[in-house]
Amino acid sequence: MQQHPSPSHNHHLVQYNIPIDGHDTSPNEEWVVKSNKRNCSSSSASESLNSPKTPTQPTKKKLFTSRNRFEVFSQPDKNDDIQNATDTTNNVDQTNNLDQTNAESLIKSPPPVFVKGVQDFPELCSSLIEVLGVENFICKSSTDRLKIQTSTPEAYRTLIHFLKDQNAEYHTYQLQQDKPTRVVIRNLHPSTPITLIKSELELREFEVRNVTNVLHKVHKYPLPFFIVDLESSSQSNDIYKLTSMLHTKIKVEEPYKPKIISQCLNCQEYGHTKSYCNYSSHCVRCGDHHQSSDCPMSRDTPPKCALCQGTHPANYRRCSVYKEIQRRKKPSPNNSFLFDNSRFKKHNVQTSHPENDAPPNNARSYAQATSGQRPTHPSPSSESNTINAMILFLEEFKSIFTK
Repeated sequence: MQQHPSPSHNHHLVQYNIPIDGHDTSPNEEWVVKSNKRNCSSSSASESLNSPKTPTQPTKKKLFTSRNRFEVFSQPDKNDDIQNATDTTNNVDQTNNLDQTNAESLIKSPPPVFVKGVQDFPELCSSLIEVLGVENFICKSSTDRLKIQTSTPEAYRTLIHFLKDQNAEYHTYQLQQDKPTRVVIRNLHPSTPITLIKSELELREFEVRNVTNVLHKVHKYPLPFFIVDLESSSQSNDIYKLTSMLHTKIKVEEPYKPKIISQCLNCQEYGHTKSYCNYSSHCVRCGDHHQSSDCPMSRDTPPKCALCQGTHPANYRRCSVYKEIQRRKKPSPNNSFLFDNSRFKKHNVQTSHPENDAPPNNARSYAQATSGQRPTHPSPSSESNTINAMILFLEEFKSIFTK
């Protein structure tokens, strides 16, 4: 008689309800003998043999050069700084001359970002593709900088966060969407509280961001001018229609735009400001890698320019770098046309009326004929009469002494 194998220590019976095509197979029960021993699959065994005991992560390449504030001061490339500052100034001048339609189109495009110290551009490009996307940025290289232009404000903000996380050196500009509408209110008394001006404008449904009283440039006493920053909106331009406020006749104007090129108070370079600069700091007095307020040099020590290495501060307006930037500022198309036109007319006048050809002696000019004056050049007959009169005078003079 054949006996069924009884369950032992090595085997036990397990009941499985195997679903087939999503249906329960509980009526058709199947009994499977399962061993207590642990069986490793071939795939898991091969993976365990091939994989190392301690997993290692791939090392990332360094994208940017690390900052060293104690390194020897390296002089930047003057031509690149001059070109960047000149391009920035020209872009600002061209933007101010555009009409409203072009200005609205420029608002949609974010400003460029200039990055220094890029060591591995392909690796940086692949990182930017992962962060921003393929079609949201474009690059342009110069001698010592990489210009990155994004397509949307969201991509611009993401790029700024990425560069800050990487501790990269860069500078950029403010987004058009973040720029306030700045105006100047004249004729308000200087003793007017700023809070009162702000509340009065808010009652007129203006979104006020900041109000500042203008001080005298030298003596620092308050002036009857107030600078007001409003949130950019379709209603913010209505502030120019105000003629009175707080029982005072006022005048709302655009702020004065200085013609000098902006200089960064952090790195001392021209063409951008401290608020959007992430370069290493340079002292305006000694040129070393520290803030100007932390300069240990005494006032008796001669200064050193951080731009041209000259014996003057970096904000000196007669610095060779600043003078070169001013010289390379391109004239406007209207001025160049007038200059070329005047030069062309002068050339034509000289060819048709030579300056060396004097009028004849007997001829009188138009000015002489109209003014009633005699010609300045005497005629030959008048010259002969003068000579004869002089001869007669000399003969009579001699006859007096001979007698």
